[in-house]
Amino acid sequence: MATTSLGMHYFIKDGHRDTVLSKLKGVLELCSKEPEFINAIISETPERPNQFFLHELWRGTRADFDAVQGVKPYRKAYLADVKQYLEKVDVVWTSAIVELGSHLTDLNSN
Repeated sequence: MATTSLGMHYFIKDGHRDTVLSKLKGVLELCSKEPEFINAIISETPERPNQFFLHELWRGTRADFDAVQGVKPYRKAYLADVKQYLEKVDVVWTSAIVELGSHLTDLNSN
């Protein structure tokens, strides 16, 4: 089965770091209950405290994600709500092809 990777680089308005982090953790808690969800990691760099990088892994293709996850009411509500706290978000979609050091996907079965 395909594995889709969603990378989001958040640029947060001054004074809203903790709000965005709280909302992000809340939506990821809901995402983690989805059967297609594999994992998510939120990263930050001390030199850029108003930036987060979110990396999500999902079972299926991007089309699968758009059809199943993209329409979830909680995801739409999160996106509409968090937008006010952000300068911008850069989004990158990729298809995972190799997995090393873990067994979260079926990429190691070949």
